[in-house]
Amino acid sequence: MKTTLFKLAITVSLMLSTQAQADQQTITAIENASMELNLTELVNIKESSNGYDRALANYRLGFNYSFLQQQDKGTAALNRATEQLTELVKINNQDNESWALLAQVYGLRIAYQPMSGIELGPKAISALTTAQKISPNNPRVLLFTGVSKYNTPAMFGGSKHQALIELSNAIEQYNNDQYSEYHWGFAEAYTWRGLTQLELGNKEAALADWAKAVEVSPNYSWAKNLLQKNT
Repeated sequence: MKTTLFKLAITVSLMLSTQAQADQQTITAIENASMELNLTELVNIKESSNGYDRALANYRLGFNYSFLQQQDKGTAALNRATEQLTELVKINNQDNESWALLAQVYGLRIAYQPMSGIELGPKAISALTTAQKISPNNPRVLLFTGVSKYNTPAMFGGSKHQALIELSNAIEQYNNDQYSEYHWGFAEAYTWRGLTQLELGNKEAALADWAKAVEVSPNYSWAKNLLQKNT
């Protein structure tokens, strides 16, 4: 009986581990659909995915709904991503990718509902701090650290100058990330660094970063729109 229960526990553990793993082909499809604002494709991918991939698809849906000003749908997608990522880090508390994405999901939820910052702010900080301890040079950890520094008011520890440093470090680390099986966010790092450069009064550097983002991902609607708006 004990042997049977042990085998069952191992089987369940392996199933959960498999579901938690990322599939680069699926991640690439999620990113392409997101960059093209193809919500129908994103929903389809989400429904056919599991684990981290499904959480990422929900995060991207939440992010894209913000562009379309569909807050209710965006909030629902981000709530689902929160639940999924919270489950993944319970399964493996060393899952730096899920911790990092969870921090970013909390941050986007705060952007949707600023009053939730009192509750979600500490959770975002805790998740990001955990990811930093596990893998400080992970490019997505650095990206989300930069985004956090960009979006956080200075009185609460935000800094555009520190954001620039973190985003530059992220871009450097992305060069070593292409075989990680979690490879995404490279063009986004350039886009956020461009926004930071613009805030710091460096318009030419901002335009160069957005152009680089489009070079990395030619169908990236956000970076292309920023280029058009600021040229």
